[in-house]
Order: sequence, then C-alpha cells, then structure tokens
Amino acid sequence: MIHHGIEKLSDVEGFTTYIVDQYFAFLPFNHALWTTAAAYTQIIGSICLLAGLITRASAIGLASTMVFALAFHGLDTGLQGAPFGVVDAHNYEYETSALYLAIFSVLTVWGSGSFSISTLFKSSLPEKIQPWA
Repeated sequence: MIHHGIEKLSDVEGFTTYIVDQYFAFLPFNHALWTTAAAYTQIIGSICLLAGLITRASAIGLASTMVFALAFHGLDTGLQGAPFGVVDAHNYEYETSALYLAIFSVLTVWGSGSFSISTLFKSSLPEKIQPWA
C-alpha cells in the first residue's frame, strides 16, 4: 500500500482529475484534499500496520481507502462477468481491492496479536486508547 500512497503524492493533480473528479464528484471540499488524505493514510497506515502500532485504527483507515478503490473498479469496469466471465490477463479488476478490504477488515476485528508494539505497550496507554491499539 505504501507505493500506492507515494504514487498518489507524486501526481496529486492527475489522480484527482482522473479518479476523484470523475468517479467521486459528490465528495465535499477540494478533491485534492481527498487524494492527499488517501495517500497519507496508505503510507502512514501501512507503516503502523507493519510495526503493529495502533493496528485497528490503521486497518480502519486502510480499509476505507479500499472501499473507495472497490467502488472505483465497480464503477469503471463493473463485475466483468464475474464469476463466470473470462477477462484479460485472467484477473478481475476489483479482486485486489476486495482482497485487501477483507484483510484489513479481519485486522480491524482481531487486532494486532501478541507480537506487536501495541501489545507490548498497551498497559501504559490511556484507557480510552487501549481498544484501538
């Protein structure tokens, strides 16, 4: 996910023009703000997830970007005849986004596990933050 965030930051105007403006025109505020927010969510959220730091919050942020990616692929290419269609390169466009969404959803529910920074320091965190660690 980190490379997707870096890619967005390297061409905020292009991503905003060809994706956000065309497929998500209903979003409020400046659309470049949404592109930038998605990019930083993908970069920072991935790093935190990798380290096992604020896992649930990171997974929720990353899952939200995948909801929009899944919506984009649905609007752009549809289901492509799934489940019985034969598509170019034998890969449905929405598959990767759906898989990431499933993984991030599981991490949101289950949390980081015992080998994470959050688990090591959970008891020292404020009580209100502990469920998100």
